[in-house]
Amino acid sequence: MQQDSIIAAAEDILTRRYGGTQKLSEVTRLSGSGLAGVYRVKVATNPFLQHRSVVVKHAPETGYALDDAAFLREIVAYQFTTSLSSEIRPGPVLLAYDTDARMIILSDAGDGDTLAAMLERADEEQHVQILRNLGSALGRLHAGTADKEDSFNVLFNRMTRSRTGAEKIQQLRDRLLAHRIRLGLEMLVQAGIEVPNEVTVSAANLQSRLLRGGVRAFTPFDLSPDNVIYTAGGTQFLDYEWAGFRDASFDVAFVVAGFPLYLSPRPYNEEACHAFIDAWLHEVRGTWPLLNHEDTLQARITGAMIGWALSSVSVLNPVGVTDLVANDAELAEEFERAGIDPEGDVEDFDLDDGEDVLRPSESGPFDPSETLVRADLRETFLALASYAGTGRDTAYLVIADFANRVADRFQ
Repeated sequence: MQQDSIIAAAEDILTRRYGGTQKLSEVTRLSGSGLAGVYRVKVATNPFLQHRSVVVKHAPETGYALDDAAFLREIVAYQFTTSLSSEIRPGPVLLAYDTDARMIILSDAGDGDTLAAMLERADEEQHVQILRNLGSALGRLHAGTADKEDSFNVLFNRMTRSRTGAEKIQQLRDRLLAHRIRLGLEMLVQAGIEVPNEVTVSAANLQSRLLRGGVRAFTPFDLSPDNVIYTAGGTQFLDYEWAGFRDASFDVAFVVAGFPLYLSPRPYNEEACHAFIDAWLHEVRGTWPLLNHEDTLQARITGAMIGWALSSVSVLNPVGVTDLVANDAELAEEFERAGIDPEGDVEDFDLDDGEDVLRPSESGPFDPSETLVRADLRETFLALASYAGTGRDTAYLVIADFANRVADRFQ
């Protein structure tokens, strides 16, 4: 769909939702994820819609069931966050949507700096303050939504109930996150890396914690620094394609681990990470008193960091989903249950040569894509080693040693 057609469709959606004759102009294209087109537009003055500018997001169908399912997830997430009070709400307000047109219209968060841009130019003192502010914002979101999962589920069930197979596909997307942890562990073993029992047990527990139990709250889950912006209205979390209720410690671990799957311009900084954790804990300690126990907090964050490190291995290693399903009975059963054909309903992203990025340094050379992937994985495992190394139990030293050995593989 061309830009003019997208804006015309948005005008029609807003007119049906608010009445009058809505007119949009002064279109500015913004950055978006994947094939989505995101536009900021001015709204002609009228008594029906008070917003003077809005953001239009159009997510065209890709033909791949798992990717296309993200659109419904995002609508539900925005419906849920729009129902929250302004003190808790983590991002823009949902103004209108159309599932057939695959379009979402949001309030305009305004101009601001992304977390990525702020970290890029920050000095050490500013780095600490930026992560402290992020911890406070994330903590307010978690504490404010911890008791609202039933409300999210009502919206989610309402959205998927009338769409054949939609609920099973959404469940598969969630369960794939847990499978990625297991698959990453298996890839490390196949690469000849010795995995201690402390990591194996933690990985098994994490798969359950990700799906149920734990300290649960609403989370955007994809906290890539490009998806967090700072505006006059405060910290805004964007991109809800993976949003939902999960163990909140995974959000904390994502930041402490240096934003896995995103090559950070800054290495692990112990002072900044502890400032982030302290600020987050300040907001949630009344909601989850068990986290006031230092060892419990350390265990949960370290465990979630192991999860991110292992899942990053399975996501970034050039093994297509089709091959994974063909060689993994558990995964094959999940896809069959959801009615998804991995060969036709899933888009695979492989490195050009398809070589194992876990191969030792002496087995190079590595092309530019592989070099970036290895740098990201090294950064994630070094962060795990650094944080685990601060734990008081000897098990943390074992985990830190493991993480350092994996990081050395990518040097």
